[in-house]
Amino acid sequence: QQGLLPRKLPEIPGIDVAAVNIPSRQVGGDYYDVIQISGNEYIFAIGDVSGKGTPAALLMASVQASLRAFAPMGLSLSGATGRINDLTCMNTGHDKFITLFWGALDVGTRQFRYVNAGHNPPFLLRATGEVERLDVGGIIIGFLKTQAPYPEGRVTLNSGDVVVMFTDGVSEAMNASEEDFTEQRLEEVLKDSRASSPEHILLDVRRTLEAYTRGTPQSDDLTMLIFKVR
Repeated sequence: QQGLLPRKLPEIPGIDVAAVNIPSRQVGGDYYDVIQISGNEYIFAIGDVSGKGTPAALLMASVQASLRAFAPMGLSLSGATGRINDLTCMNTGHDKFITLFWGALDVGTRQFRYVNAGHNPPFLLRATGEVERLDVGGIIIGFLKTQAPYPEGRVTLNSGDVVVMFTDGVSEAMNASEEDFTEQRLEEVLKDSRASSPEHILLDVRRTLEAYTRGTPQSDDLTMLIFKVR
């Protein structure tokens, strides 16, 4: 599972990037990736496969292979997501699926195009103080063949803006009373840390989670992918 994740994140002009994957005690299916597909364009992706064990890891590997195959082909994100979904439906049963968020950032125009396929909507923390959620998209991957094109969202990023992608292992981390950390608590940590580098934002989130879940075993993979515009 760890071998499928990037060994080193690419250096992107004008963009700072950081990521973390902390697996639970079982083999799971969290996934993130950063891929350069042209001189100015980079793909950012994060996903979470249902279930645990080898089947989840294998499905993650299949989706990663599909994404890496379609991303450089010049397809729209909408069209590529539909193809990934249809291939996954052909290869799995209805008891296995994946939530996926991926987007393409043009570092020249700073336009970020994305599709959210049933994943926790990432936070877009504006340098001006506003918080947006990147929620445009469609159904989860692998549950039902594509009936209509996945809608594609578009945002233009400015200096100081931060995009925070995460899996539900973050928001659903439980304390000793079996209470979830929640996306609301995550948002508060991110608001306080937005002026920091992606590495420091990750560190703040991890410290807060460790304090919240102290004494409780980690029940799910914890994965985050963050990038910030300089």
